[in-house]
Amino acid sequence: MSMLLVVSALLWAGQAAKAAGPALPLVYVTTSDQGGADDVKGRQQSVKDLRAALSDKKKHLVVVDQEDRADFVVDVLERTTTIPKILFTPMQPGVAGPVSSGPSRAVHLRVTIVRGSSDPTEFTNKGTAIESRGGWNFAADDIAKQIDKWIVDQAKARLWAFHAF
Repeated sequence: MSMLLVVSALLWAGQAAKAAGPALPLVYVTTSDQGGADDVKGRQQSVKDLRAALSDKKKHLVVVDQEDRADFVVDVLERTTTIPKILFTPMQPGVAGPVSSGPSRAVHLRVTIVRGSSDPTEFTNKGTAIESRGGWNFAADDIAKQIDKWIVDQAKARLWAFHAF
């Protein structure tokens, strides 16, 4: 009788887990403390921006505060700016020409993501938003979208591989 209760409890627990669906992947965002003080401070700000942007992706992942709990580790490697050689400035209504307030800078954020001991996958923001029009937040949002899509694609690939056998 007790064996029947144990088996029933295990079957019920398994069905409850299936009903709840698979657990969302856990993501940790970090950066190295190596480099100049301004560089480290900038990368730490991008860690905060990226954590906030990834936190909005609640449907596919969960951002965690401890690396040892994470399924994926995102490492902010570099923040750079460039001055574009050609800049297309939008026209403003009522103004007789493009408005420019001096040289503009495009921001570039570079990160990697690693799952366990796998090789890192690198991401950079695709858009080169001008600092005064979104800057580092725009770069973090762009990378968060790329990472979200990459994690979803990884999950689909694992599911497909699992069902192929």
